[in-house]
Amino acid sequence: MTPKQFASLAAATGLSLIVAIAVHAARQPWAPGASGTTKLFPDLAAEAGKIARVSVTQGGDTLTLEKSGDTWLMKSQGGYPASTDKVRALIAALADARLLETKTRLATRHAALELDDPAGKLSRARLVRLEDTSGVLLAEVIAGKSKPAAHTSGAGAETYVRRPGDDQSWLASSDIAGDAKLKSWAEPRVFELKTETVSSLTVELPGQPAYVIKRSDDGAHTLADIPAGKRVKYVNMIDNIIEAATFLDLEKVRKASATPGSDAGTVSFETDAGLKITLKIRRDKDDTWATIEAKGEGEAKQAAADIAARAGGWEFAILPSKADTMLKKHDDLLEDAAS
Repeated sequence: MTPKQFASLAAATGLSLIVAIAVHAARQPWAPGASGTTKLFPDLAAEAGKIARVSVTQGGDTLTLEKSGDTWLMKSQGGYPASTDKVRALIAALADARLLETKTRLATRHAALELDDPAGKLSRARLVRLEDTSGVLLAEVIAGKSKPAAHTSGAGAETYVRRPGDDQSWLASSDIAGDAKLKSWAEPRVFELKTETVSSLTVELPGQPAYVIKRSDDGAHTLADIPAGKRVKYVNMIDNIIEAATFLDLEKVRKASATPGSDAGTVSFETDAGLKITLKIRRDKDDTWATIEAKGEGEAKQAAADIAARAGGWEFAILPSKADTMLKKHDDLLEDAAS
């Protein structure tokens, strides 16, 4: 073996040893020290800057977040932006957590603490893993049920935890929040506006004439240009269209693309401040999706920019019932005035 080959082998061996030590440190059993003084992860605060990937497994589903510069993206959701504050809060909770007291070792009682196998379809337990850019495991824990803090001043919460592969459970001093759901890591509402600020709304359906809803002087929203001899069946039908259009909750998200799907319709509205929102809705197999376009000048410019930052380039799943409420046919809103 040449000196160069020996040096390469030694370097590879050293790197493998470092990785092995890191994995061992992340998985070594917790030993009880003085009550409330043993850290859940003693070295995590110093290694927090190395964390590049966070994954949470619950009920057999895994959500993965990856760091990109100073932001965090949900890799398992096509790279949709995550809340940096929420990721930092999880890391801080794990780094600060102390082991307060031992709990059950009986696997049959783990489910009561939400510490059973996170891969089980009905499990509420959460396997949380933190890795660096090379995939080296920095910390992992099964986090379970939280309870109001009893070991401190009563502020905050405490969480039941255990090490994967170890039946011993513990009560830890931090509120370890976050599951494998999209809403837990992003703003749960993509946008929301007050219905009373909507000055006009237009509904366009394929093969149908567009119709407009306007706000009258008394503040009520009414259907414009009602044909002679007709009237709106129910006043709340108009209110329901306005309400459904002025907020969108985050259910599922994907990159906006040219994926085949049928055009269901377009709903656009404008607020008193000049904010213009357009929802383009389409149906793709069993799901209904919407893209969001926001524009505004002056007072509405910043609001439009905030919505565009969250929604631009993305397509959001909406409930079919919400789509049906917004996309009512003009004729379905009316009845004979004499009826």
